[in-house]
Amino acid sequence: MTLLYYLIAVGVSAVTVASGMIMYKKLPTKINIFLKTVSLTLMTALFFRYMWGDDNLQNILNLQVGYGFTSKFAVAMSLVQVWLAYAAEMLTILAPFFKAKTLPALVTFFCGFAYLLNIAVLPNQIMGIVGEAAFASANFRAILMSVETGLGIGFTVVYAVANRDKILLKGKDRVWFAAAIVGMILAATPCYAFQLLFNGAKYTYNPLDLNQSHRLLLYPALILPIILYVTLKDLPLESKRLALMYYAWMGLLNFSLEAKFNNFAGNAWVTALPLHLCNTAMYITPFCLTFKWKRFFYFTYFINVLGAFLALIMPNYGENVTVFSQQVWRFYFNHYQAFFMPLLIVGLGIFRRPRWKEFCYSMIAFAIYFVAMLVVNAWFTNYNPDVNYFFLNNDFIPDKFGNWGRNLMNVKWEFDLAGLHFRFYPLYQFLFFLVYFAAAFGMWFLYELAYNVVSGWMDIGARNKKVRADALALEVSLHGRSIEEPMDMENTNKLLLKKFTKRYGNSDVYAVRNADLEVDGGQIFGFLGPNGAGKSTIIKSIVGIQTITEGAIEVCGYDVATQSVQAKRQIGFVPDHYALYERLTAREYINYIADLYEVPQAERDERLNGFIERFEFQSAIDTPIKTYSHGMKQKVTIMAALIHDPKVWILDEPLTGLDPNSIYQVKECMKEHARKGNIVFFSSHIIDVVERICDKIAIIRKGQIQCVRDVHEMEADGENLEEFYMQVINGHEVKPISVEGAAK
Repeated sequence: MTLLYYLIAVGVSAVTVASGMIMYKKLPTKINIFLKTVSLTLMTALFFRYMWGDDNLQNILNLQVGYGFTSKFAVAMSLVQVWLAYAAEMLTILAPFFKAKTLPALVTFFCGFAYLLNIAVLPNQIMGIVGEAAFASANFRAILMSVETGLGIGFTVVYAVANRDKILLKGKDRVWFAAAIVGMILAATPCYAFQLLFNGAKYTYNPLDLNQSHRLLLYPALILPIILYVTLKDLPLESKRLALMYYAWMGLLNFSLEAKFNNFAGNAWVTALPLHLCNTAMYITPFCLTFKWKRFFYFTYFINVLGAFLALIMPNYGENVTVFSQQVWRFYFNHYQAFFMPLLIVGLGIFRRPRWKEFCYSMIAFAIYFVAMLVVNAWFTNYNPDVNYFFLNNDFIPDKFGNWGRNLMNVKWEFDLAGLHFRFYPLYQFLFFLVYFAAAFGMWFLYELAYNVVSGWMDIGARNKKVRADALALEVSLHGRSIEEPMDMENTNKLLLKKFTKRYGNSDVYAVRNADLEVDGGQIFGFLGPNGAGKSTIIKSIVGIQTITEGAIEVCGYDVATQSVQAKRQIGFVPDHYALYERLTAREYINYIADLYEVPQAERDERLNGFIERFEFQSAIDTPIKTYSHGMKQKVTIMAALIHDPKVWILDEPLTGLDPNSIYQVKECMKEHARKGNIVFFSSHIIDVVERICDKIAIIRKGQIQCVRDVHEMEADGENLEEFYMQVINGHEVKPISVEGAAK
């Protein structure tokens, strides 16, 4: 039989390589279709071989000789072969559906090594899976194993040739290559590996009731997701999905070790169905990742995670198992995945964070599942009294609460239907549903809290990274000059916008796109546009309240993004919605602002006294701001903006709420400030005021600057600003620039 199996393996590999090379030579662009076909064929062979019977290695404890093996070395070698074969075959199945940088090297070297090892000692691998029966006569599973090995070798050769220019890695990619191999091997660990290697008479620890061995098995549930998250978070989305799919499908393979065809023989099927809540997760997770079933995924996200956590705390594998037994490791491998995989999938951005709607749908799905399990338990108990899906049909959970819990099971509802007896425990089952529902509801808030914390950390990390990058770029741009000097020495008396673009979050349109503007010292510059046009967006970006998506802004030669502190020192800002410390007096508040700008005491006193007289503020300057009217608060904001005599004075709707005398005084302040060679930049809807005091104006619409005009030239040409403004605003149609449209 050994010769037959070798002939099959070699023949299949030869046919695969030959047909693949012909395909690659004639239709090189279609080679991936061939590879996918081989991959799916391998998956089919693996499925039927795996599900057709148990592995012979499951019978071996502590490297004992027997079951067809003549030495401990042969047993250990068979375990290594089977272990590597599962790891290599899973990667082979997934590889043609993904493009990852290290994938060609992994398939070529890791899979190539695993398949060559297996074909070199193929009988030993077959012995580990099928046993001695494989060599007495031709065995279906042994034939499939030979086919798998042949397909694996053929796939590896063709894949390596098709990707030969991507096989050799350099630098950090080699580290990722090694890390991926370690991760794949760990994920592919057979559940029976530990009992085969260590499960001798001296290892009798029973991991239950949070004893030491139980706690040691719980720690990986907390440590593994952190390791996986930190390792994968910076990889491309496709690489993350490949890694998680590999782990999810390997988890299902391990779970199926005790869910094979023979486990459903006779009446055994009624207790063997994968209907326990955590069992469903083993199927839901890989299928959702593979087919991108987002809505179905949120059921496992909200319901299975909680169930897996409770199962890890209260395992149901009985008191007669040892810490290295297959049953224990199958339980933990499966529940680790059910517990943290949904969290990783969302945390790594494979699926977005769920909203309230998804939570509600999950609760409805859970209610349907719960009712279905009530019926299934009552129905199937007629065929096997051990049926207990979701622990709704016996006292496993009530027993954890002592007599009080056990007494809940005394309330029963029984009836006969169609010759079958149905028994329900309404009080226990209702309370179970209620508590689980409440716990799932609590999980929603825990998730939100956790994601907000992590998002905050990530945001801080991203900002720190950007700050370091900006500092380096600034150092290069200054060519050794002090950071206190302007980056652009030629524009030390100008306000410049260079292709400034702003996009809020994941908005489909730009708030402002490619805005170019130049304002010279000594000018009063009016900024006009309807509500929502982008005026406040530009102003807030100039003063540093908002970040810049693209482009640049310079204030007196200082780059707003990289020299933010120096740029802000040049600016005095009067916002449209002020925020004052209202428990302070106006004098205290203005002195506080002067302290921030390090204004000498003599200068601040002189300026403040001038403002007090100009704005007629003598009686109010030393009373709390909270007692002021809106107009008085606006005056305080204006005084605070000018206390350090800024080179650029920016005002966003500054005249709102002021009395006529104050409006006049503000306009005079603006003219006086500009006469000193400073820039006055303000937005307003009062076109008459703009026309009377401005030197230049710009009109913005739908995030796009439509024009820049000299007011004095317009006046000389007999143009009316109000009429011109209405023509620009109501003239040709202007639409916001979409992100998708801008990318084309």
